Order: sequence, then C-alpha cells, then structure tokens
Amino acid sequence: MACEGHRNSSECRLSTDSQQFNQSSKMTCLLRSLDSGFHTACSDASDCSLMSMEEREGSLALALHDVHKLHSELERLNKSEQWYKQELRHQKLARLTDLKGIYTRESKYLQENHKLQQECVRLYDKCHALETELENDHLKDSRRKVKFETNKDLDSKGKSHNFEIDQQRIVIKDQEHLINVLRKQKQGLLDDLRLLSEDKDAKVLELQRLLVGMETDSSNIANKCKIYAEAQEQLQFNLQQQSDELLEFKEQNTNLRRNFEDLKYQLKMQKDLVKSKEQKMGELQQNFRMNMEHELDVNEIHKLSISWHEQIKAKTSEIIELKSKVNELEEEINALTDPQMQNEEQQRTIEEISHSLQTCLCELNNLKDTEVIKDQQLQDMQTNAERLKAEKEETHEKLSRAQHEVAKLNAELRCSRDKYDIVEKLCERTRFELQLLELEQNKLKFRSAQDQEDILVLRDKLKLYVEQTLQLSERIITLEQQLEVVLTENSLLKGRHNDIRKEFKEESQNEHRTENLLHYLSDTHEKLQNCVKRNETLPLEVLQSSQNLYKVPRRNSGESHKLNFEKLVNENENLRRKLFEITIKTKEFELKEEIKEKLLKCKDFEEILIKHRGDINKLRTQLLISDSRIYKIQRTVNELGTSFDLNILEMDRTQLKRALQIEIQLKTEIEEQLTSERNSIEELQESLKMLSEHRSPKQSKAVQTDTMIVNESNEINENNEVNELREKVLKLELKFGRLVEGDAQKREGRIQVLNKLMNLQDVKMSNIQQNQKDWEEVLASLQTAQIMEEHTKHELELKSMELEHLNEVFAQQNEELRKLEDFAAALEYKRQQENKTLKEAFQQEISVMQQQINDCQHETERQRELNATLTAFNERLRSSLSEDYSIELNDYKNEIFTLKVQISKTIEEKQDLSERFKEVELELKQLKDAKRHALIMPEMEYDYESLDNAREMAVDKSGVSEDHLRILTKVLESEYERKMQRYDHHIHSLLSNVKSLKHSLKIQEQEAIFLKFEQSRTAEELCEMQKNQHTLDEMRLKYEQSQQTIKELKVALEWERKKFESSDIGKSVLFEEPVHEVANLIDDYKKLIQQSAASSKRPKTSTVLDLIARSNQYVPSLHKLEANFEELRRDLKQLLSLHNNQHYMSNVTAVNVDSLNVPPSLMDELKAVSHEL
Repeated sequence: MACEGHRNSSECRLSTDSQQFNQSSKMTCLLRSLDSGFHTACSDASDCSLMSMEEREGSLALALHDVHKLHSELERLNKSEQWYKQELRHQKLARLTDLKGIYTRESKYLQENHKLQQECVRLYDKCHALETELENDHLKDSRRKVKFETNKDLDSKGKSHNFEIDQQRIVIKDQEHLINVLRKQKQGLLDDLRLLSEDKDAKVLELQRLLVGMETDSSNIANKCKIYAEAQEQLQFNLQQQSDELLEFKEQNTNLRRNFEDLKYQLKMQKDLVKSKEQKMGELQQNFRMNMEHELDVNEIHKLSISWHEQIKAKTSEIIELKSKVNELEEEINALTDPQMQNEEQQRTIEEISHSLQTCLCELNNLKDTEVIKDQQLQDMQTNAERLKAEKEETHEKLSRAQHEVAKLNAELRCSRDKYDIVEKLCERTRFELQLLELEQNKLKFRSAQDQEDILVLRDKLKLYVEQTLQLSERIITLEQQLEVVLTENSLLKGRHNDIRKEFKEESQNEHRTENLLHYLSDTHEKLQNCVKRNETLPLEVLQSSQNLYKVPRRNSGESHKLNFEKLVNENENLRRKLFEITIKTKEFELKEEIKEKLLKCKDFEEILIKHRGDINKLRTQLLISDSRIYKIQRTVNELGTSFDLNILEMDRTQLKRALQIEIQLKTEIEEQLTSERNSIEELQESLKMLSEHRSPKQSKAVQTDTMIVNESNEINENNEVNELREKVLKLELKFGRLVEGDAQKREGRIQVLNKLMNLQDVKMSNIQQNQKDWEEVLASLQTAQIMEEHTKHELELKSMELEHLNEVFAQQNEELRKLEDFAAALEYKRQQENKTLKEAFQQEISVMQQQINDCQHETERQRELNATLTAFNERLRSSLSEDYSIELNDYKNEIFTLKVQISKTIEEKQDLSERFKEVELELKQLKDAKRHALIMPEMEYDYESLDNAREMAVDKSGVSEDHLRILTKVLESEYERKMQRYDHHIHSLLSNVKSLKHSLKIQEQEAIFLKFEQSRTAEELCEMQKNQHTLDEMRLKYEQSQQTIKELKVALEWERKKFESSDIGKSVLFEEPVHEVANLIDDYKKLIQQSAASSKRPKTSTVLDLIARSNQYVPSLHKLEANFEELRRDLKQLLSLHNNQHYMSNVTAVNVDSLNVPPSLMDELKAVSHEL
C-alpha cells in the first residue's frame, strides 16, 4: 500500500510538472509575440527612455530579490514540514510496535492462565480420585482388621491377646517415629526441588522475554527491509522512465538545433540580399543625380525620372518582398526560439534530473550499505537468538538431568531405607532369637537329663495336641454352620426341660411318677440320639449331658436328678450365650450395611462436589472470556477514537462474579455436610468397635444365673444403642434428601440466571457490532468531507499574518520535537540500562545455577558412595545371616511343632483331670447326702497321693506350654509387623503423592496470582498509553491544522510563481549558478531526513540551524538579466538607425517614453493574457 501511494504521488507530481511546463510555454509564446511586435514597431529611443529603463531594472531587481527570498523560505518550510511528518510517522510506528508487543504479551498471559486453570482442574480430579482410593483402602483395611480380630479371638486367649496388643502398640509407635523422620527428610527434598523449579521457571520466563524482544526486533527489521526493497524497485522504475524521456528530449533538441541553424543561414542570406539591394538603390540615386546635373533637356529629365521611378519601384518591391521574407524568417526564428527556450529549460531540467539521479544513486548506495549492515545485524541477531535457544535447551536438559538424577537419588534413598529397615528387622529378629536361645540354653544347663526326657515326651504330646486342635477347629467350623438348625430343636428341648422340672418337683411327693419320668427321659434320650444321627456333628457337651441323663435312673436318687438337671441348665445357658453371640453378629452385619450405605451417600456427595467444581470452572472460563471481550472492545473503541460506555459489560462481569461466589458457598456447604456424614460414619464404626469389645471371646462352660442377667442387661443396652443409631441414620437421610432437593432448585435457578446473562451479552455484542459499523460509515463520510474541504481550501490567497503565525507554530513544534527527542533519548537510555541489568541478573543466575548443579553432583556422588558401602555391608550381613537364619529356622520349626503337640496333650490331660475332679466331688457329695439319710453306702478308697502328683505334673506342663506359647506369639507378632509395615509403606506413598499434588496446586495458584498482578500492571500501562495517546491526538490536530495552512500557502505561492515565470522578467531571471546551491541544500535536507529516520543516528540541532541559516542567506545573482537588457538596447539602437523618418520616429519615441516611464504591472499583463486566451 505504501509503495502504491508513493507511485501515485510521484505520478501526480509528474503530471502537475508537465501541466505547469505547458502553461509556462504558452504564456512565454504569447508574451514573446507581443514583445516582438512591440519592439519591431519601435524605431529609436532617447536618453529619457534609457534613464527609465535603468530605474525599471532596479525595481525589477528588488522585486526579484523579494520573490527569491519568499521562494527560499517556502522551500525551507516545505522541507521542515516533510521532516516533521517523517518524525511523527517514525514515532507512530514505534508506538504501534510497542502496542503490538504489549498485546502479544497479554494474549500469551491469557493463554498461560487458561492452561494453568485446566491443569488445576485436572489436579483437583486427581486429588479426588486419590481420596476415593484412600477411602476404599481404609475400608479394606478395616475389613481385614475386623476379620483378623475375629480369627484372633477364635484362635488366641485373653492373656495372649493383651500381650499382642501391647507389642503392636510398641511396633506402631516405632513405625510412626520412622514415618515422621522420613516425612521430614522428604519435605526437605521437596523444598529443594521447589526452589530449583522456581529458579528454572524464572530463568525460562526471562529467556522467553528476551526471545520475544528479539523476535519483535527481527520482525521490525524485516518490515523495514521490505519497505526499502520496494522503494528501490520504484526508484529503478522511475530511473528507467526518466532515461527514456531524456533520450527523447535529446533527439528533439538535436532536430531543433539543426532547423535553427538552417534558418539562421537563410536569414543571413536574405540580409545580404537586402544590403546589396539597398547599395544598388544608393548607386541608382547617385547615377540619377549625376545625370540630372549633367543634362539640361526637360524631356530627357522626364524620361530619366520615369525610368528612375520605375527602377525604384522595382527595387522597393524587391526590397519589400525581401523584408517580408526576412520578417517571415524572423517570425520562424522567433517561433523556433520558443522551443529553444524550452530546450534550454529541458536541459536544465535534465541537469536537475541527472543531479537527482546522482543523489538517488548515492541514496541507493547508502541504502545498499545500510541493507548490508542490517543483514549483518540480522545475522548477528539470528546467531544470538540461536545461541540463546541453544543455551535455553542446554539449561532445560541440565534441569531435566538434575531432576532425573534427583528422582533416581530419591528412589535409591527409598530403596536404601527399605533395605535398611529390612536389615534392622532382621537384626532385631536375630537378636530376639538369640536372646531366646540364650534363655533356653541357660534353662537347659540347670535341667537334668530326666527333664530333657520329659521335654521329649511333652513334645510328642504337643504334636498330638496340635493335631487334635486342628481337628477340633474344623469340627467347630462345621458346628457353627449347623447351629442354626440345632437352635430350633433346642427351643423344643427347653420346653420339655421345663416340663421335666415340674415333674421332678412332683416326684418328691409321689414316687410313682419316677417311672414316668424315667420313661420320658429315655424318650428324650432317644430323641437326642436321633438328632445326633441327623446332624452327625453335635457338640460333645450335649452327648455328655445325654449320658449323664441316661445314668440318672440307674442310681435311683433324687440328688443325681438335680445334678443332671443343673448340667442341662448350664448347657441351655451355653446355647443362650451362643444365640446372644449370633444376634450380636447380626447387629454388626446390619451396622456394617448401614456404614456401606453411608459411604455410598458420601460418594454421591463427592460426585455432586465434582459437578459443582465443574460449574465453577465453567463460570471462571466465562469470566475470562468476558474479560477478553471487554479488552477487545476497549481496544476497538480506542482505535476509533470514540468514547463508549462499558458499564453494562462491567455489570455483567460483576453478576458472573456473584454467581461464582454463590457456587463456592454451596461447595463449602456440601463439604460441611460431607464432613458431618463422615463423622457419623466414624461414630458408627466406633460403636461397632465397642460392640466387638463388649463381646467376650470365649466364656466358661459353667455360667451362673447372674451372668445371664448381666448379658440380658447388655443386650437391652445394645438394642437401645442400635435403635438410637438407626434413628440418627434416618434423620441424616432426611436431611440429605432435603439438601439434595434444595441444591437442585438452586442449581436450576442459577442456570436460568446464567442463560439470561449469556443472552444479554449476545444482544450487547450485536449492538456493539452495529455501533461499530455505524462509526465506520461516519468515519468514511468524515474522510470524504475532509477531502472536499482540502479541495476547497486550495483557492485561498496568501497573507503575511498567516506566515508569522506559521513561524510561531513551527517554533513551538521545534520545541516540542526537541522535548520529544529528549524523552526518546531518556527512554532509550532506560531501555539500555534495563537490558544491561537483565543481562547481569541472567549471568548471575546462570552462575548460581551452575554452582547448585555442581553441588548437586557432588552430593549425588557422595550418596552413591554411601549407597555402595551400604549395599556391600548389607550383602555381607545377608550372606552371614541367611545361613545362620536358615539353620536356626529349621531348628525352631521342629521345636515349635513339638511344643504345639505337647501343649495339646497337656490341655487334654488337664481337661481329663478337671472332669475326674468334678466326678470325685460329686461322689463325695453323694456320700454326704447318703450319710444324712442314713443310707449305708460302700466306702470309696482314693489314692490321694497319685492325685497330687498328677496335679504337680499338670502345673509343670502348663508352665512349659506357656513358654512355648510366648515364643509362638512373638513369631506371630513379627509376621504381623511385617504385614503392617507393608500397609504403612503403601499408605505413606499415597500420602506423599497427595502432598506433592497439593504442593503443585499451591505453586500454580501462586503463578496465577503473579499473572493476575502482571495483568493489572499491563492494564495500568495501557491507561498511561491512552493518556499519552490523547496528548498525541491533540498534537496531531495541531499538526494537521498547520499542514492545511502550509498547503494553502503553497498553492498561493505556486500560483504566484507561475505568474512570475510566465512574464518576461521571470524568464529573464532564470540563471544557472544558484541551481547548484539549491541542489546542495536539497541534498543536505535529504541527508538530514535520512538521519532522522534512523533511530540510532539522530541529527543534531546545530546542523538543522546551519541549514536554516544557509537557506536564509541565499540571494540569487542577476548577471543574466543585465545581459538580456544590453541585447535589447543594441536591438533598439539598430532599429532606430535604420529608420530616418522623423515623424515616425517622434510617434515611436512618444510611445517608447510612455511605455518606459509607466511600466505595466505583472497582474495587468496576466489579465491581458488571460483575456486574449
């Protein structure tokens, strides 16, 4: 577009020059024709006419001097105007480039902010997934723990349970201590990584800024190169056109010169003929006079006079013809002089064009040199950019390597810590085993050989006991499965037992009923046997009770019936206890189901929270979009230069922000509800634990009636607690339903409000677009009006007061330009200082990074050495411990197996002894009762010594079994510790991942805050730029006003110049010497403009003042004008000498005097010429 405008302006200039040339040529032709006729009519001049001519020459010289002064001032004003225009253009371009850079930065910041928001949403989703996984893992762990506790309750006893709990607490405390230490170490490493990442991000940002600056500079340089290339092409095109025109002018000039020389030769010939004819006329007159003096006859005189008159007539006719020819030739010569003058003017124009061509070539050479320099600068900039990119990539690679090495080190540290933990566990286990071995060795030293034999026997018994315990455990499992079937039959048996009790009371009064009871008991016994056959695995206690009941009728005593009845009661109580345990289990199952339902509801709440988060993110994106729209609309409004109210869009933005706040409040409310639900779930879990703690693992077989009452009270309390818990759960469910309904209603209302807001925004955007189109139409109409006004203002006249005003305006503009130059120099100085500071800071940071990398490398090398030493030490320990450990494990396994067998045997023997002891006590009671009733019974002899020995043996065996049980519990504790450590490691890794994600979220939030701060700062800078733009617009208006006045003055001056050049005085004033001075001044002004265009080489004020002084001092010389007047005087003298007629001369002299005394003005001559035209 710029090239096309330049070409159009050059074509317009050429057309105007050609029109001016044609008009000047026509005016000169007319004036020359008038002057030639006037001068031919003149014959002689007197001394008065010569005096008037000198005065006229002096007045003309003064007028020409004034005109040249005005011309020089106009040229100076034109050049200063062009220079000011170029300065303003350069300033506008600089401001536009700055605005483009700011806009690109803002767009980049918006894109980065959008990316960060997307990453935040993704991280929130990840955190939610991790939380759900953690909750699932906790649930699984709790279930496993419950299962483990139930199995433990079934397998272990009360004392071992307490011991295991103490050991587990100790192990958990140690693990928590280790976890805290590891967390501290990990936090230190994370802080180091955070610092490294922050330093890396800062350096990457600085590098990106430098790259953006380099790219903008390269784009500006490329644009300038394009402009210069287009200007070069246009100059070459103009040069070719001008060269073609020059060749045509030269050919025309040669043809005109030849014609002119031919005409001059013909004139000379004709003049010679006229002179010869005049000489002949003079000779004829002399001959006629001589003849008239010698002859006296009248007739002859008359004849001579007639012949003389005839000859004179012939000669005069010839002379008249010759003069007419001479006049024609003179007219042709005069007609040829006009093209000769044109040729001279064309030669001058050719010289000027050649001079301008030389200047253009010089400028082209300068442009080529500048292009070469700029190419070199571009290459240097590209090399610097590539170097910076390479450095950036190297830094990225170094950082990635450092991060990879840090990750490797972390992994190695974890591995080393795990290995160290494993080694510590192995060491502790080996120490524990060594201590046990030492204790056993000390015990074995103090024992004798018989003790060793007893130990062997006990080991065999333990093996048998272990086998029996395994069988019993299998039977217990099957019996528990069949208890539900047996419970129904037991209820029937309870009713029958109650009937038997009643009958037993009646039997004390009536002995006849005994037989019926015996028959009834036998029937019950048979039924019990049938139940045993059906189930095939009834408990041993029921069989014993049936056997005891079967023995009762043989003894024929009421006391035995009571004892058997008490046994049956105990059995019923045992069954009731089992029923109570089953009911507790059912309650636990129901509570677990309720907990599951609560967990599902929590998951639903979390899904609702995720949806709310999505809505919040959508609202945030809408806010960002509205902010970008507002910013774009502000830019368009600023570009159009109109003031548009943006209060409506700001209200929309505030409404969106309020909607966001409402969504965030709802999110907090739902989170509070979630926390309350989780607390209720935790309370339910605690109640479950309390129920499990209330459950007694194993009760004694003989339970008294008081324990039954306590159990019933516990059942009632537990039922009450369960009912309360159910009521709480129902209340929570109702609350949850209400909250969900309220949330749905609020959501629908918010969605409707948001839809309305979006519709309002669309309507407003359409209105804004329509307003923009209207403004564009108004601008087009204004432009057309401005063009019309410019055309109308060309017809105004020149005024001296306006020139003075213009001088004042130009002085003010010079001062303002000086201020702007100072301001630009200050800005450049600030930019240079900022660049220097940035480079120094960048170098310092690079040095710091290198030091940190070196330190990290040293630390990694140290850690590698430590890891190598630790691995070697661990391998040695493993190799040494694995062998000993394998041997000792085999020994311990064998010993544990024997101890288990002995324990089982001792337990069986103990049970047998307890049964025997009970039987003995029963027999003693029977004897006492028999003595009371005076019944003589045979005395029973007991071997009390054998019983005491049996009791001592059982006590010794129980002590040995307790030692072995302690060993077994410790082994189980070690296995449990290993499992718990695995679970803790898994939980620790999950927690560390969650913490790292939270830490990354915090960092990204800080980055978002920093970006917002930069956005606010850019907005402030834009406000300042807008203020500066207002001042520039005011300056632009002043400049346009001054430019319009200058154009008007130019048009008036061009009109006066055309008038002056069309006159004879203007033609006579044309000279050759000042052209060179004007060309020199033009060259100097062009150089000054080129220097002002370059940002690095601004012109000095002294050079500008020197040029102004030279243009003011320039005064043209009038030597050629004097030469023209001398030629005119000579022509007048020749004409006056030719004509001798006094009357004719008197008339002519009067005309000459009048014409010379009162010279016509330039305006009169121009009016006369215009009338004739």
